Amino acid sequence: MFSIENVATLYVSWAAGDDSKNGFAPVADKNGNAPLKTIDKAIAIIKEHRKNGLCRPMTISVVGDYYTYEPIVIENVRGVTVEPYGEMGRIIGGVRIDGWEKSTFNDVECLCATVPHGVPDFTDFYVNGDRAKVTRYPATGTLKIINSESYLLDQDVSVKKLFNPSKWFLVDKKDLEGLDNISDATINYYHYWVDEHSPIECYDRESGKLTMKYLSRFLSTPLYGKSSAVDYYLTNIPNAFSETGEWYLDRKSRIVYYIPTEGEDAETLEAFAPVTDKLFVIKGEDIRIRGLELTCTASDYASNKWYSGEGGIFKDGDILYGSDIQSVCWAPGAICFEGAVRCSLSNCIIHGLGVHGIEIGKSCRRIRVENNEIYDTSAGGIKVEGGCAKDDDIYVTSDCVIRGNHIHNGGTRYAAGCGILVRDASNIEISENEIHDFLYTGISVGWIWGYAESATYGNIIRKNHIYNIGNGDLSDMGGIYMLGRQSGTVISENRIHDIRCHVYGAWGIYLDEGSSNMTVENNVVYNTGKESVHLHYGRDNVIRNNMLCGGESSTFITSKNEEHNQVVLENNIMLTRGADIFSVNWFNVMKPNMSRNLIFDLEREDAVMVTDKEGTIFNLKEWEALFDWKCGNIEVDPRIPGLANHDFTLSPESPAIKLGFKPLPGSVAKKKEKK
Repeated sequence: MFSIENVATLYVSWAAGDDSKNGFAPVADKNGNAPLKTIDKAIAIIKEHRKNGLCRPMTISVVGDYYTYEPIVIENVRGVTVEPYGEMGRIIGGVRIDGWEKSTFNDVECLCATVPHGVPDFTDFYVNGDRAKVTRYPATGTLKIINSESYLLDQDVSVKKLFNPSKWFLVDKKDLEGLDNISDATINYYHYWVDEHSPIECYDRESGKLTMKYLSRFLSTPLYGKSSAVDYYLTNIPNAFSETGEWYLDRKSRIVYYIPTEGEDAETLEAFAPVTDKLFVIKGEDIRIRGLELTCTASDYASNKWYSGEGGIFKDGDILYGSDIQSVCWAPGAICFEGAVRCSLSNCIIHGLGVHGIEIGKSCRRIRVENNEIYDTSAGGIKVEGGCAKDDDIYVTSDCVIRGNHIHNGGTRYAAGCGILVRDASNIEISENEIHDFLYTGISVGWIWGYAESATYGNIIRKNHIYNIGNGDLSDMGGIYMLGRQSGTVISENRIHDIRCHVYGAWGIYLDEGSSNMTVENNVVYNTGKESVHLHYGRDNVIRNNMLCGGESSTFITSKNEEHNQVVLENNIMLTRGADIFSVNWFNVMKPNMSRNLIFDLEREDAVMVTDKEGTIFNLKEWEALFDWKCGNIEVDPRIPGLANHDFTLSPESPAIKLGFKPLPGSVAKKKEKK
């Protein structure tokens, strides 16, 4: 006879379970054993028996699909695994919408259904496992704002021109002629390195004044020339309802419309409206989630942090903004670890979540996120956030592993999301992940601008494949983006390629303000819109044994020349196709310390090291003579037979090897097959 004394598994079935049962069987049997209905009840049973001395690890086995309308909270308990019974099941944070019928809306044949009573308005919608397309106007491209006015919160804000927010835009009235329900729509706009989103408060058709519910984060008129003027588009516009896979919610009638794709009909449609913003909140020890499909959460988000003045401090406030300052940094994750220890999330399929997929929050230690597929997240894939250097040790987040995940096609609603974002955390291993098709940055680590004390250090970013980052909408991005002092941090054996931006900044490895004490080694970077590596400014960095293939762009740039030693370039192979090896910007002529590097121009007979602001060209000999440096740098063909196919394996006779370059591992040098 089953009892809590002789079982280590409790079964949960949303479809056939009952929380008044004992949970000792996956299906009801004649002896009265039957599954529970909710994970919450199973957790409560384990907690109760923990009080009575039951310390063995316990498993909650989920039978079939499971629905949750609020976060599943696992706290004040240890030693619990949540996994599927049999085949992979789904945990769904939404309500299924049934009763689909044929209809016509906006003169388009479609399907419609009434939203069940009690389901709140939703701005995300999932059909047959995929995020349905929200109506967009214009269908492609963007529109331009004409003007705006600063909306200052206090005198301190005015000292930073960038942080002058706006409450309204003037738009071209002709652009929005004939559109219905504009006040029920959302305005979305690209803004330097963020994208902003706000419900529309009102629109004056006579003046073209469009007033937003949320303030813009940054100055809305161009800060970096005309090319940085704000582009915008509208979503949830009924007139734009026209393409297969699109949906529209009429909030007044509570009817949702959907244009089915090929093969979809009223009988086969499986549609969900998200009702919870989180699936799991994990606050315990030794909690494991594995082998599940996790999907369907809401992703509405507005930021409440405002800038407090020249010191760069952001504080919580009552006024809402349409974005965070960078990387959707303060937004939550749908699967959240808080103060958790020795927990893991592995072998799961994670999609259709907002805002970030996974969040490892403050006071977490030894969390492992491994071998998951993470895609279609509203912003980022994985976010790690600890306490800053000024916080008490209680908020420290450290010693976590993010390994072997396939993270792709994120930023579906908030384009500034990163594949992996690490803020104020130490000793984090980010390894062997494949990250691609994000609209801003692949991996971002840091969070202190300048040389102030940082809680981010000792992190390992190794053997990741990062590609197809940016699609020309945002600026100031990188395959790997680093920020601030990060002693002991190593960026090694990553393959980074195909980075694109809007106005500026599509770098492979981007060492932004104050980046210091880092080692960048054994990486391959190619096909970037801008330089392979960019150091804004910093100190005591080492960049060595990298294959930097600038192509039509240069291989390296610094933006600010400082008196101390910012960087040493050692034993790198630096290739271009007609471009200078180094870039010169408006601040300075390049003056890095470099030794034993191989440079080569694949198109010109004589490589150009740099062209200064006056147009003077320096080759290698002239460059070394200018600074009285003779440190073993050479200009010669490195002999890379497979270069045309992006295979960077060196010939055994390569002069780079004799120079001291260590051949890269095959997994880095050779083109990888997509997962």
